[in-house]
Parts: sequence; structure tokens; C-alpha cells
Amino acid sequence: MKRFTCFSLVIAMILALTFTGCKKYENGPAFSLASKKSRVVNNWKVEKATAFDGTDETSYYSDMSLEFKKDNTYLEMESGSSYVGTWAFDGDKEKIVLTENGNSSSDTYIILRLKSNELWLKETSSYPEEIHFASK
Repeated sequence: MKRFTCFSLVIAMILALTFTGCKKYENGPAFSLASKKSRVVNNWKVEKATAFDGTDETSYYSDMSLEFKKDNTYLEMESGSSYVGTWAFDGDKEKIVLTENGNSSSDTYIILRLKSNELWLKETSSYPEEIHFASK
């Protein structure tokens, strides 16, 4: 019986550490078996966009889509124009960095939520917006 109790205690500690340590993003998920890259790779459409002051800007992005590909390239479609570039996680995978082809500067976004069907990003620019994407 003592062996069972010790074993149960060890398992409980491992589970507690696993589930409390897995929440990397502010809005979750708390746990996922899918890799971060596999959750990002998708074709996304804007579901909601909010300015830093709380103003709803969803209509401004109504025709925007963003496709992240496995080869770390992306395609952004907006108002009949397309933009191509590369994407990468920062070192701790809490941010995503987009670099448009032919452009030496990058745009960095804080990942607030990353699920296979939801991606919430917050711009780190001087005019930060929060953009919620849903899979297409």
C-alpha cells in the first residue's frame, strides 16, 4: 500500500507540473499535444480586430487573410493585393515575426492565444492592435 501511495504522489506531482507549466500564452490553451508550428500553419481570416483604445476595427480587416506555410513563408491577401514573406517564432515562441520579401524591417506580434483553429495576435508597434484570427 505504501508503494502505491508513493507512486500516486509522484504521478500527481508530475501532472501538476505539466499542466501548470504548459500555458505559454496569455489566453491559452493550457495544454496542447500539437506543436506550436503545426498550430500556426493554417489559412487564417480575421474574426475580430481591436485598437489599443478598445475601438472595434474588424471592418477594416474584413477582406484580409493570412496563410502561414510549413516552409516558414506566409501569404497575406488584403484588398486585392498580396504580400509574401517569411515568418518565424522568436526564441521562446511567445512572439511571431513577419518579414515581407524585399523589406529589411520586420513586424513582431505577441501571441495571445494559439489553437489549431484560433490565433490571437497583438502588434508590438507604436499603435498596437489585437487581432483575432479563425481558421478559414
